[in-house]
Amino acid sequence: MLGVSGTARWITHARAAETLRADRLFADPLAIALLERMEPEVLTQLRENPTPRFDVLAVRTRFFDEYLRRASPQPGRRQVVILAAGFDTRAFRLDWPPDTTVYEVDLPEVVALKEPFLAEHAPPERPCHRVAIPADLTRDWADRLCGAGFDPGRPTVWLVEGLLYYLTDAEAETLIRQIHALSAADSTLALEHVNPDTYRAPWLKDWLREMGEGGRPWQSGVADPEEWLCALGWDARVREPSDLAIARRRWVPRTPPRTVPGVMRTWLVVAGRRPAPAARETATTTRKESR
Repeated sequence: MLGVSGTARWITHARAAETLRADRLFADPLAIALLERMEPEVLTQLRENPTPRFDVLAVRTRFFDEYLRRASPQPGRRQVVILAAGFDTRAFRLDWPPDTTVYEVDLPEVVALKEPFLAEHAPPERPCHRVAIPADLTRDWADRLCGAGFDPGRPTVWLVEGLLYYLTDAEAETLIRQIHALSAADSTLALEHVNPDTYRAPWLKDWLREMGEGGRPWQSGVADPEEWLCALGWDARVREPSDLAIARRRWVPRTPPRTVPGVMRTWLVVAGRRPAPAARETATTTRKESR
């Protein structure tokens, strides 16, 4: 299968492979069930031939799992939005605070594949209220999200994993601006992106060409994610996969300090919505008056 739904399947391969490991970083039994139903030959290969090629994706998944576990229990944060959700099953496999709603947004063809499977295989007791929204993330997604019950006046926990590099630079910036416009104070955002040097790495040339020919071109990157997000209204903390302690147990390429040029990098970002200018000015005035 071509396009983004093919990418969603590939991520499912990665999460099933991780679940089969004795030293797994997370367990995703629905990924196993999905492969049993849709690609049993792939599941057989993963059982018989364990591979480290999914290790970076496993570390990434665990990083964002931990982000959701930390962010969602905070007071008032009871709506979570996962953009480009694919076959993600966090709505079922993570422990959510009471009254949490998880919105999953992805292309109609992805939702059409996922929902019948979940109706048959997902556990009847769910730890959250889950809402699937078919929408194009370069077009009408914001209106459809609000139409499904999302409240932009409440703090939101956002996740944008494995998406931005498939968009153009302009589309990625527009998406972050739309997220910001829908985010009340105390909202949080986690995302993954890459730097432009990724596209100049000679060992990725053939792979990137194959991705483009398969309808999944990588198109964008940012050299300074903190500066990029600051301009879009977010204060960001940025890590690379090899920075994480869990990466030491896995086959994850080590990257040198960011001052070293010409290195391909993956950014794992957690950001908080910056206060509105008026709020910052009021806070500054208050501090001056209190002196």
